[in-house]
Amino acid sequence: MSRSSCLRWCCLSGLVGSLLFLAGDMLFYGSWSSGADFHPYQQMGQRSTDLLVLGGAIGPVAALFSALGMGVFALTLEPASRKLANTAAILLAIMILIGGSYHAVYTCLGFGSKLTDPTLREAILAHVIDLRATISYPMYATGLTATALIYRLALTKRTFFPRWLLLFLPTTLSLLAPPLHDVLVMIPSPFGSIIRGRWINGSFVLFFLLAVCVF
Repeated sequence: MSRSSCLRWCCLSGLVGSLLFLAGDMLFYGSWSSGADFHPYQQMGQRSTDLLVLGGAIGPVAALFSALGMGVFALTLEPASRKLANTAAILLAIMILIGGSYHAVYTCLGFGSKLTDPTLREAILAHVIDLRATISYPMYATGLTATALIYRLALTKRTFFPRWLLLFLPTTLSLLAPPLHDVLVMIPSPFGSIIRGRWINGSFVLFFLLAVCVF
């Protein structure tokens, strides 16, 4: 298979995986409210058990497609350094595979949100949130390291990766969610909750959609 064909399939695989993650978000807490009225735990507490299970089960499947999609970085950054390009792609694949577990944990948050006893509910949610935070540490470490490598290679060397696409790296856009919180909560319905609640996975969808068009 030619490099261009491999690149095309990586882009499509990444897009499919990102859309699956986004679908999982919608099953967890999709709504058409404003950004200010978006309350994920409250939404998940009202979801059926079947929807919560399906939303979590999508995570590992989506992660497999997304991990294959990270091959786009190995193929486009290869002219600068095959070793570093492969390292960046592998680190991102590890990040997204861990992200599949991170996504699945939201099912447990949904189950906890259904508890009627407020003391028990808060205790269970606190434990699950601790689990989610623990899972996030290696995810952030691999993602940030890979992102730094990508910027270094794309900005300092000649590659097939267009530099303007660096503005849409999903790992970079994801980090903007906390600083943009005050802006996101001001977005009215019906798109406020969609944009605020799906910012991270939406960033991956946007990147791979652009990548499909470019490559």
